[in-house]
Amino acid sequence: MAYAASIDRLLDTLRARAREKADALAREKRVVRHGLLSVGLKLHCLAEAELFDALIEALGGESSVLERNVYKCAAARFCLVLPPVGSAETAILLLECIEQYTGCRIFDNPSIQLQVCSPGRLAPRNAALHAIGFYLGSDTLREYVLDDFATTVSEDYYHRGKRIVIYDAGPFGDFDCAFPWWARTPAGLAIRPTLPFLSGRTDVLVGSGSRLDIHNINLLATLLVHAQSSDGDGYWSELGTTFIADMAALLDRHLLGGVVDAPWICPHDQGARRESAGKDPVFFSALQELTAYAMDEASRLARRRLAIPGGILNEMQNLLADYRSLVTSTSEREHGDAA
Repeated sequence: MAYAASIDRLLDTLRARAREKADALAREKRVVRHGLLSVGLKLHCLAEAELFDALIEALGGESSVLERNVYKCAAARFCLVLPPVGSAETAILLLECIEQYTGCRIFDNPSIQLQVCSPGRLAPRNAALHAIGFYLGSDTLREYVLDDFATTVSEDYYHRGKRIVIYDAGPFGDFDCAFPWWARTPAGLAIRPTLPFLSGRTDVLVGSGSRLDIHNINLLATLLVHAQSSDGDGYWSELGTTFIADMAALLDRHLLGGVVDAPWICPHDQGARRESAGKDPVFFSALQELTAYAMDEASRLARRRLAIPGGILNEMQNLLADYRSLVTSTSEREHGDAA
């Protein structure tokens, strides 16, 4: 993807109105915590576009910042593509810098639709678990319509369809692989200087998003990418495989195991994805089934004003919290990664 600016250029610009946060971001921009994956972000601006005028102009104007990127949500005025950073915490700090610079609220703002980008193309089933885990683990219960996922690449050459989770544009976009990868060797942890793939992302079209959404998507992507890593090379491969089994069991307990089999993502192969793009209603039917189940539980929660034992929302949030704790405690014990 064509970034709006390099991270250094972006930070130099943001310092004019958010110096303290930008300086902190400069120190952390490529630091990876607990072996989690790097994080990329796209901001789809549906309204309040004028608040970004000064930032776009300072970065070189629309022709340099926006027009090189043909991709955006269909309803958006523009899409601002941010360079990737090393962690969810740093990604959140970057968005806070932009909030301070522009005066536009980024989090939980219906005018700003977030897209969270993770390195590595997830297999279709793992992509489904990625989207479902994000949805059930969020602190916002959303109701989507299919056109919320319409983009400028839904039907053209890329045939990405109208999906909540999508792949990158292949060889036509930039990919920054210069982030550490935690690998497992017979001797234990080996931290390699670059990611083990030269291209390929899996993105979630969040909509109006929160800080927790970014953390959850980052954790989910890490566990799922490591689980499917070649020969179990990923340090979190075993933990990721266990997570997949636990999440599948959670969905089965609630009679939702079948939703994983829907086409949550269009295949990367060009011929197959053209056919799959016509299956948007099949995907959306599965999302609606999941949404209806979650909404019904939320309604019962509101009436009782307490957590429902065994409720799917509570179970998913606890599952993510448990695995986050496992990742954090293990990395602290084995790597001294206490930050």
